[in-house]
Amino acid sequence: MSNALTSRPAQTGRHFLSSHANSQRLALSLAVIAGALSTVFMLTQWLSFSYMAEKIIIEDVSFNTLSHFLILFIAAVVARALLTRLQTLFSQTASLNIRRSIRSVILAHWRTSSPINLKETSVGASAAQWVEEVEAMDGYFSRYWPQQMLALISPLLILCVVAYLNWLCAVLLLISAPLIPFFMILVGMGAEKLNQKYSTIRQRLAGHFLDRVANLTTIKMLGAENDVFEEVGKHSDNYRKVIMKTLKLAFLSSTVLEFFTSIAIASLAIYIGFSLYGAITWGPADSLTLFTGLVILILAPEFFQPLRNLSQFYHDRATALGAANNLVVLLNAGSENQATNRRNDMNEQLKVQASTSKESSHKARIEFHKLCVAFQENHTLTLPINAALSTGQTLVITGSSGSGKSTLLNIIAGYIPVMHGDLYSYPSHNLPIAYLPQNAWIKNDTIYHNLAALAPNASIEEMLDALEILGLASELALNHSGLDTVIGEHGQGLSGGQMQRIALARVLLNPAPIVLLDEPSAKLDLISKQFIINALKTLKPDVILVIATHDPSLISIADIHLNLDTLKEVENAVLV
Repeated sequence: MSNALTSRPAQTGRHFLSSHANSQRLALSLAVIAGALSTVFMLTQWLSFSYMAEKIIIEDVSFNTLSHFLILFIAAVVARALLTRLQTLFSQTASLNIRRSIRSVILAHWRTSSPINLKETSVGASAAQWVEEVEAMDGYFSRYWPQQMLALISPLLILCVVAYLNWLCAVLLLISAPLIPFFMILVGMGAEKLNQKYSTIRQRLAGHFLDRVANLTTIKMLGAENDVFEEVGKHSDNYRKVIMKTLKLAFLSSTVLEFFTSIAIASLAIYIGFSLYGAITWGPADSLTLFTGLVILILAPEFFQPLRNLSQFYHDRATALGAANNLVVLLNAGSENQATNRRNDMNEQLKVQASTSKESSHKARIEFHKLCVAFQENHTLTLPINAALSTGQTLVITGSSGSGKSTLLNIIAGYIPVMHGDLYSYPSHNLPIAYLPQNAWIKNDTIYHNLAALAPNASIEEMLDALEILGLASELALNHSGLDTVIGEHGQGLSGGQMQRIALARVLLNPAPIVLLDEPSAKLDLISKQFIINALKTLKPDVILVIATHDPSLISIADIHLNLDTLKEVENAVLV
């Protein structure tokens, strides 16, 4: 059916981040190239500076004779700044495109997910996923991903220059360099888990707070303000503690890395100083000059800077992984849905049956074969149902509350997997469905925009005709502003019956081959119910109507009446 969940291969947070990084490989690679070229110009900058310093201080050369080296120095400084800016531009562009892509993936998942599954997550948590979880990945793509490449390329370039000038200094740098990634990974292992916990708590806090805000009136009526204040304060304090643990870990790791970096640079400075003083004569100490010593001392911090940046951005990686791990739980949920697996198994059978069907191509058909209404494999609400419906026919489902009427509609819509029996549709297994639940979605906007949201191609005349069929056109024109009537938050300004009829008008304006209605007349008076019945009669010839209701008056338009209370008592129930 149309609302079956889309299957996705299960993935981890790392796979999720890697797949999206690959989609912007060109921009990220350009950022790395710009960063590497920036390192080349940095080397040119300090080599020219050190050369001029030695010539002026040691050889007492006139500054005017070194003008070409000064020009080279200035050009290197400018080029380095421009390339650093280009690196930032490329990486931020890639990050922006990736975050937009991730939001598209989330939105597509929401669109194809069952509303029943979506209700399991609060609106606040979903909003946190959409905004904060995605934004938490910005640092990974714009800073960490390019830096993990530059942390290898830039130190290697610097190490080659230092090794050419003094191989012992290069060995000292090479020995101390692995300590930074080692402690970075060691600290990062705990940071990833902590950030995932931080991400989960943030979602829960957002959902908790939004639920309390949405129910402020009820809280005030019950006099529970102080209890809610204490509850929100308690959750906020837990959130603060997790953030402080994350910050403490970040500061601790930064302190450790700064310590080892300082020790390494200090060791080089001591060696170069004593070598120039003449206290150290072994190894390549005799070859050290002001030029080579100054170059090595200046390049030593530059050698560690890419590694230090990577250490700093490693926390961006931990934050992104925590957010990604939470997102893949959401996205992998579709692949675990049993309805998808069952429908995939039936695809070939559906194609064969559809090709041999005697129905004309323009007519739709749905069939139930020994279908039981059930939420779980080992617990059914009804006996097996065999039924067949074609375009122009109406199935009315009745029964007491809890008998499974809404559940059967959700099974037909694909929101709940078929646990027992089979459900087929022709000529395609993916027929579009229009589903009007008991509490329809109405947004805080004008009636025109509410109708256009699900019927974007409908003209104003068609909208007015649909409202006229439902007895709303004159009511809205007399008591409100017609299509320009603004529906307030939670439907303020209109009655429940008017809201229900506006929702049904969207179905009339954009009918699907299969139309499912859950209690369409529950909130209406006798006159309004008659409008609903007349509208359904107008809709009936072109669609398959399936209506779940307690209203006996809707049975009059039924071609098949299915009483679920009877199916609990009768051993065999066959409908054709």
